[in-house]
Amino acid sequence: MEEYPHLPGYAESFISHLQKKGRTESTIKRYYYDLLDFLAWVRVVKKSDDIDDIKSLNPSVLNDYFQFLSDQREYSTSTSKRVFTVIKSLFHYLHSQRQLQVNPFSELEKNLKEDTQFNEEDFITKCEFELLFKTLSSYEGLTEKQQKHRHLLIRRNEAILSLIYYYGLSLQELTNIEMKHVHFTQQQLSILNKTEMRRLPLDDFTRHLLYAYMEDIPDAIRPRNNSSDRFFIAFDYQRGTFRFDYGNYEPKPLTVIAVQKMLRQEIRRSGIRKGISSHHLRRTAILNYLASGKTGEKAQERFGLKSQLTLQRYENYLTQIKTP
Repeated sequence: MEEYPHLPGYAESFISHLQKKGRTESTIKRYYYDLLDFLAWVRVVKKSDDIDDIKSLNPSVLNDYFQFLSDQREYSTSTSKRVFTVIKSLFHYLHSQRQLQVNPFSELEKNLKEDTQFNEEDFITKCEFELLFKTLSSYEGLTEKQQKHRHLLIRRNEAILSLIYYYGLSLQELTNIEMKHVHFTQQQLSILNKTEMRRLPLDDFTRHLLYAYMEDIPDAIRPRNNSSDRFFIAFDYQRGTFRFDYGNYEPKPLTVIAVQKMLRQEIRRSGIRKGISSHHLRRTAILNYLASGKTGEKAQERFGLKSQLTLQRYENYLTQIKTP
């Protein structure tokens, strides 16, 4: 039998369970590598993949993983569904073995169904957004260490939230922005999605936030104008400054996972509805754009939508809420 990389004990037990059930070698191999990838992500988010860390994963955090696969790995819906089945099976096994009291996957079932129609909970309300945005500049609920450096992160986080809510950027698009893509004088932002580039006009409010965030970064480590340096860069709480990669001699890029973590923490601090994510913000940007009277063709161009089915879901929802 082929030798596979090491998995934690609970995952090894799950694989042994599958083997005893007579699963094929190809199925076992697929499960192994899907689990390896998932647990590597857990170690980034939780610092380890011990069973106690697995127990602490709730539906919202697990949903972040599938958003990571979609945004950063650019997995297709069918591939995401396959991975979903693998990880769901692991949690079902752990639940059956009483290593988990509750299986968190029950709340995620609908998230990967292409034909699911939108409802009001798939979007964020204006009041929820305003409260969330206000929370970014608040010091309430922060640790002493977080409070000490908060002033350096307010504008960065406000710029991130604005670009997702007002411009509908995906997290992958957001973290891929380079300095040469930000045109302050022309008031434009270039967005690269795979091999396609689209340009968005920047309103004064968002342009000011982007510029103010840049001013918060010390000159010595600030991303260079018109360069391939990433626009959004990571922050080092230990040193109390933005991070610089001296190996590549460039600012350390902010990652999709780091943005997800930031949003999750700020949403929790704001006290708004649980389960809200960047998906809600992006969906709302698209919905508001269509509701303003813009055509579906314009929406596809502005937001980089590839699927007519996706666009149809928004149009169906707009029809639904306008119908008495």
